[in-house]
Amino acid sequence: MTEVTEPKGTRFGMDAVAQQIFVRMFKGLPEKPSTTIRLFNRVDYYSAHGEDAIFVANEVFKTTSACKSIGVEPNQIDGVILNKARFESIIKELLLVKRYRVEVYINNGTNRNQDWTVEYKGSPGNLTQFEDILFANSDIAVRASIMAVKLGTEGKSKIVGVSVIDTVTTTIFLSEFPDDDSFSDLEALVVTNAPKECLLIEGGGSTEFQTLKRLMDRNDVLVTSRKKSDFSTDSLIQDLNSLLKFNKGQQENAQALPETSMEHAMSSTAALIKYLDLTSDASSIGQFSVKQLELSRYLKLDAAVIKALNIDPPPGTSSAVGGVATSILGLLDRCRTPQGHRLIAQWVRQPLKDLSLIKERHDIVEQLVKDSDLRSALSEDHLRRIPDLEQLSKKLTRKNAGLQDCYKVYMCMLHLPSLTNALTKADGCSAMDAMIIEPLKESINDMDKFQQMVEQTIDLEATDSGDYLVRASFDEELKELKQTMDKLKHKIENLLNKVADDLNMDAGKNIKLESTQQQGFYFRISLKDEPTLRNNKSYEVFESIKAGVKFRNDKLSELNEDYKIAREKYEKQQQSVVTEIMTIAAGYSNPIKAIASVVAILDVLTAFAVAAVHAQTTFVRPEMIASDAGVINIEQARHPCLETQPDVHFIANDAAFKRDESQFFIITGPNMGGKSTYMKSIGVCVFMAHIGSFVPCDKASISVIDCLLARVGADDSQTRGISTFMMEMVETATILRTATCNSFIIIDELGRGTSTYDGRGVAWSIAEYIAKEIKAYCLFATHFHEITRLADEVPTVRNYHVTALVEKDSVTFLYSVEPGICDQSFGIHVAKMVQFPEDIIKFAKAKQSELEDGENVEFEGYNSVEEKRKIKAEGELLIARFVEKCRTLDESLPEDDLKKQVELYKNEILEKKNPYIAALLTTA
Repeated sequence: MTEVTEPKGTRFGMDAVAQQIFVRMFKGLPEKPSTTIRLFNRVDYYSAHGEDAIFVANEVFKTTSACKSIGVEPNQIDGVILNKARFESIIKELLLVKRYRVEVYINNGTNRNQDWTVEYKGSPGNLTQFEDILFANSDIAVRASIMAVKLGTEGKSKIVGVSVIDTVTTTIFLSEFPDDDSFSDLEALVVTNAPKECLLIEGGGSTEFQTLKRLMDRNDVLVTSRKKSDFSTDSLIQDLNSLLKFNKGQQENAQALPETSMEHAMSSTAALIKYLDLTSDASSIGQFSVKQLELSRYLKLDAAVIKALNIDPPPGTSSAVGGVATSILGLLDRCRTPQGHRLIAQWVRQPLKDLSLIKERHDIVEQLVKDSDLRSALSEDHLRRIPDLEQLSKKLTRKNAGLQDCYKVYMCMLHLPSLTNALTKADGCSAMDAMIIEPLKESINDMDKFQQMVEQTIDLEATDSGDYLVRASFDEELKELKQTMDKLKHKIENLLNKVADDLNMDAGKNIKLESTQQQGFYFRISLKDEPTLRNNKSYEVFESIKAGVKFRNDKLSELNEDYKIAREKYEKQQQSVVTEIMTIAAGYSNPIKAIASVVAILDVLTAFAVAAVHAQTTFVRPEMIASDAGVINIEQARHPCLETQPDVHFIANDAAFKRDESQFFIITGPNMGGKSTYMKSIGVCVFMAHIGSFVPCDKASISVIDCLLARVGADDSQTRGISTFMMEMVETATILRTATCNSFIIIDELGRGTSTYDGRGVAWSIAEYIAKEIKAYCLFATHFHEITRLADEVPTVRNYHVTALVEKDSVTFLYSVEPGICDQSFGIHVAKMVQFPEDIIKFAKAKQSELEDGENVEFEGYNSVEEKRKIKAEGELLIARFVEKCRTLDESLPEDDLKKQVELYKNEILEKKNPYIAALLTTA
């Protein structure tokens, strides 16, 4: 990587006086948040200064020693230099990974290092001005969407107006709805749409603003405050009239659209249009469409379930570590196209509720699972040939595409018929025809004239050597220049043979002639043949890389320069034709987008099939049933991410829910015993079924659900000022408000953030409310064993436990889930496993006995935990009756009479021969 060399006596291209001027200018810039990084364009390189310099030095160079000071004490500031490659790298890291804002300043040159202004800026939701840097490499596939939220009131209800703009698909999504104080519906919308950034009206001190900011923070959405005036709709209709693409025959007036009646959503749209500066971008005119956010199509999810089920990798982390998937997205994303990568990231946030649509996806996945030849051809050949059509369509629309981009689209169109033929010949299903084959054929027909245009205008032979030129037949001067270039190229090719003879090598084998647009023509040999060139003054090596050594002689340098001059003249002469081609090509952006959409669907469904077949144990197609059936029956469920880890032998388990019979599972057992893994495994199976994927189990019958909600873990949110218990209560309150009888709920260890008795009471009441009132499917893990008594009161509650084998003072976890109750937590056993000091273990045992004080009294006469609990309950009832009888005795009686009466009551109890009471009396 080329480093920047500065002239002697200067820093950042500035002498001492210029440094002073720059420091004053820098310190006078407006304040900014730490999540905004300012970079300075110095023509040949870039720089960062102040705190930004330290941040960038740590990110890029992993040390602050790369920083240099400029200015004079006490007005010195740090600075760091970035060459072009490192500048582009840090831009990608800041915008796509860390989700920071970036401002790039340029010196207008009118007032020596003082007149710096913002050249361009970007944020996670506004990547427009950085697209050439971010998307030059088609491997990067980012779905860039940005949201704005405006609150209002209607009577006593809060009204939330939301607008989301997807800049890749050029779609404006709108929604307006009433919401509660926790904004649970808004959170569901944020989860399913996964915006990178959200605009809110300034109001840092207000309760509502802080609640919204916390909501965005826990969903990893960058919050940008905007003035209230930015949400004004005064010029919105005019702006929409210029931005929207109206259908044929449709009234070209945004005022006629039904969405414009959403007052607060339209305010949010106005803020987004202003923030993205869409109306000043000519390429945005007439390109956008308006749609309502159809929340009813998707399962309602919360942020907790995304984290609990590892649906997305945590922010800033890889989706796979050492080849092992760390998230459901990482596991399923076997896509081969950028548009496929974007769509699968969207689908895992938008599980479907429509039974027919889910089955259609399953039909296609099943076909691809069964047809290994078709699956392999799609994954390993056809899909790999398709470029990022969405970005190419966008470039054509913006009129910043070139002949190479048209050629990429052309080559894709040439290949698509063979793809559709492969799909048609396969023993397919009606879903494949409707969703993939027919839409592809229609769009290919729409591109017929585009292909003819490319064949008539672009020199296709020249593309073999990396040249993208207009056909010479368009112009006499082009013909002459083409002849000159051909002659020069012929001489260069002949030169290869002479050089090969001189170096005693085989032309085209040991020594090759290659060219790039940047470097022109050169010879290349392998690194092992490099000694041949040493001390040979006839040749000059200009680059040594892993692929080999690049070099030229004087003759090739001369011919290369002549060719370069002729080529530049050719490009200049052809420019008017290129402009006309690009204008025509821009008219095909919509069919190209349509093809991209269909290809993305095929890519994702193929990825599902590949993931199912290549899993540790093959996934199966779930039987999806209507919600009314009220059945979730999963046999031998596994966690697909855990089972791929090396040296892990996963213990599969079952779950059988049936409405009005067994809907609420209480799961007890020790920590590390597998309770959480079991619940997540069942949750993941239900989730994957609803996105159209096969599921990691032996057999599954799943009724369509409407919500997937979770309360898992007990992380403090100290940076947000929220305690563990408060976070539990906030998340659980959202569940109670949101869930219905068709919802699936996972609750793990509720009530641990407060006192034991408070926590037990809260956990019991929540469990009882879900079981009795909501009647949702629920997995409820707890250490409060008393809650297992709920099964005696509510017929749909079932007790399960994770098994463990206890031998003397050791415990072996078996990770199998069985019916019944676990009667101990094995806490002291776990402490011994991690080698706590022996004194602490002894003290813990003594303290346990003291605190239990009869709660876990051992007695005989039972064969199961349920029998033991029943005997104990009967004993406690007898004791309660004894106490009540004693309380009603006449205290005026002589003491001996009172003693006789108490003894009589005691004997009545002893006659019942309750083992629990007998054990208590023995202990006493």
